[in-house]
Amino acid sequence: MRSLYLVRHAVARDRDSWSQPDRLRPLNEIGWRQAVVLAELLADAGIEVHYSSPALRCRDTLLPLAHGAGRQVLDDTRLLEGGLAQDQGSADAALKGLIRAYFAAGARRAAACSHGDLLPPLLEAAGAAPGSRCPKGGVWRLDLTDEKDRVSQAVYLGRPDPGGGWDQR
Repeated sequence: MRSLYLVRHAVARDRDSWSQPDRLRPLNEIGWRQAVVLAELLADAGIEVHYSSPALRCRDTLLPLAHGAGRQVLDDTRLLEGGLAQDQGSADAALKGLIRAYFAAGARRAAACSHGDLLPPLLEAAGAAPGSRCPKGGVWRLDLTDEKDRVSQAVYLGRPDPGGGWDQR
């Protein structure tokens, strides 16, 4: 079984008080704690590749996890905010494209960090209920059958609680 962990970036600095380009907006203190806890929670998941939107807040969400495994975070512009059409047909095609690309080299576990606008249509394409939650830092595990790009189940793991463990809200 292969698994794709879809992660929404952790809590970032406030957009309204950020004067630089939005792609440079970093995690705030709570977000950094979420990223560290995420790394602890997924340390034994066997994630072999880590993909992220080039936005700093997404990259930094996966950074402790990737570095803990001796790996790098790889940019994927398809994961940028506003980068995916919101209609379901486009989301289905986008999810299949991500799965094909991320598992093409034989990886069994991959993580991808993106934004709040992209994850709901991707989750729905994976079979999650419409309107499924994905709060900041939230993680979904998509289990894939060995039949190319088919998702057998989408499981919400929760979001990393800055104090430790999963927060199921």
